[in-house]
Amino acid sequence: MGIFLKITYDSQGGKTAEKATTNQDILDDVLNSLNDYAWQDRIAPQLRNLDAQFSHIALGLILRFYHKTNIEKGNLRSLVRYIKKDDKLLVDQMLVVDEYEDLSEGEMRTQLCADIVSHLEQVLMRYRDRFQDFDAVAFIPLLRARFEEIKQQGNR
Repeated sequence: MGIFLKITYDSQGGKTAEKATTNQDILDDVLNSLNDYAWQDRIAPQLRNLDAQFSHIALGLILRFYHKTNIEKGNLRSLVRYIKKDDKLLVDQMLVVDEYEDLSEGEMRTQLCADIVSHLEQVLMRYRDRFQDFDAVAFIPLLRARFEEIKQQGNR
């Protein structure tokens, strides 16, 4: 059934080089886990109806991990847009680096995963009826389970 989700991020790092590296490692884990072709291909039959040759990216996610001052200066905010002709939902989520600064790596991973999945659940529920070939409601528990796996990656 192919891939249906593509995620990327842009990060302004952290207050220290060490924290910036930790933040990047966690964001990389999120990206790699969600962009995983084998995982997407395995769950796609539960979410899609069309033949694999007609598969397309139904969800495009961008995580922006920025410092609060830069968000305020640029008047930046999270955005969501559904593109009907492509049957695609674009989610641009703004995350504030400073909110994670004093957390341990494990706490940060847990909080970041919770923040991302919470935002995505709200967006998917709001746009669920617009998709032509993607079952957003069925995807939510699969997404939650995947984020639980991502949280556990830091405990290994």
